[in-house]
Amino acid sequence: MRKRLGLLVALALLLGLGLALRGSTAREPTAAPPSRQVDDAAELLFPFAETIERQCRGTRSDLGVDVRVVTRDAAGEDLAPLAERLFRELAVGREAPTGGILILLDRAGRGARIEVSYSLEGTLPDVLVSRLARDQLVPYASHRAAGMAVMDVVHYLRSLLLDAVANGGLELSPGLRTSELSRRLAGRSGGGGAQVAMPDLPSHTEYKQRIPDALRGRYAPSADPLESAEALQRARQDLAGDPSLELFTEGSRVMRARYPIAPYEEWLRADATERSRPLVLQVRGDRAFVSSPEPARDFVPVLLVREQSLWRVDLVETFKGFFFDEAGTYRLVNRASPYAVFLPEVWARSDETLAPLDLGGEALPAALARLESSTLPGDRFRLAELLMRNAFLFAEAIPLYAEAARLAPHDAEVVLTFSERADYLYMAGVAAPAVAALGPPYWSRAAWLYERAGDPERAREYYEKALTHNPRNGYARAALERLARRG
Repeated sequence: MRKRLGLLVALALLLGLGLALRGSTAREPTAAPPSRQVDDAAELLFPFAETIERQCRGTRSDLGVDVRVVTRDAAGEDLAPLAERLFRELAVGREAPTGGILILLDRAGRGARIEVSYSLEGTLPDVLVSRLARDQLVPYASHRAAGMAVMDVVHYLRSLLLDAVANGGLELSPGLRTSELSRRLAGRSGGGGAQVAMPDLPSHTEYKQRIPDALRGRYAPSADPLESAEALQRARQDLAGDPSLELFTEGSRVMRARYPIAPYEEWLRADATERSRPLVLQVRGDRAFVSSPEPARDFVPVLLVREQSLWRVDLVETFKGFFFDEAGTYRLVNRASPYAVFLPEVWARSDETLAPLDLGGEALPAALARLESSTLPGDRFRLAELLMRNAFLFAEAIPLYAEAARLAPHDAEVVLTFSERADYLYMAGVAAPAVAALGPPYWSRAAWLYERAGDPERAREYYEKALTHNPRNGYARAALERLARRG
């Protein structure tokens, strides 16, 4: 029997913004892939299903690995034989040149399992995938964010496969060795950029327990920004997930309170920081930016803001304004970030509408609690905005934007804001139907969202409808010509 890589796990969650929001758009493989890599029968993955689909297709295209994600309501069925049966029935990896991976989530039993083909056992051994399930999937995948958990796991598995190819541990067929793949492999072989081994972290759920008063000074904010950065490093190394720590800004404390701590993610960031020393401090007024002249892969710059003479860690603006690329390097993605001043040479889009909302003195937890008690469309929309802009809890915010759009389908402000937020997170497709439903004046916008989401057929359909409605629509005409050139 094929070795089964994985554990039955109880799903619990965390926001893993250290992992990819981007889906690959690489070339199609020689062998035709299945019509869908993702089968979300249990409806667990919204709003991340399309992003996961693109990740899986990109991994098959780049590496020849057939990654399938399946959700089921197993109703008490043992996941081990269920995963084994699905692996066979879906022919996972059978037509893929490198191998196959199945990720199975069970809504009823709140469990998950990972299966891999024989050909990948050397790259993804039992101990590694077991720890991945325990330390990454388990803490990420409960509280309405199973989709984020799977997205992060697929990204991490892809990263491990790329490392194995770069280091000679995984051979690819000649047809997969493209210049684009070579670019992605650059810097992965050896040195500070190589993937480090996964540590044997303790398996428990007490990471968020309150730190005793006698020990809180170890994680206290300081009048020296570098000291506050070191306090953050100690918190990560010690897995001190107490959300009440004054080291963090109010929005950051809300973020940490609403998402459990994923221990491997914390360790990964701490390890990357150690490998990126010496650190460099820049200060502009009440903002500080701690970076590295030679950052290791997965290094996250430390962003701090001065409040009452103490420097506090700003996780919200860190993960709202910085996403990581295929090389594992965090990049500024919003020039409107208050920390963009520290990277004047970097080009990025500018979205000022993501700035925190002014609460007029009301505490953020109180504002969230007040809005969560309301079912009014306007309050659901404002709740989504607060979660997105003041705490960057986007896994909670996107479904709320979708709900607000369903409750107020003709409110252009609500629907277009939903589309802007979804597009910012590289999941434009989830908002496209709501924009299309606004009617002819918005069909070009809907088409653009479908195009951004990698759905050229649906994009073409709405560009054509927009052009039929208004034959003088030069944008739609040019877009159709662009799609035609791309085939």
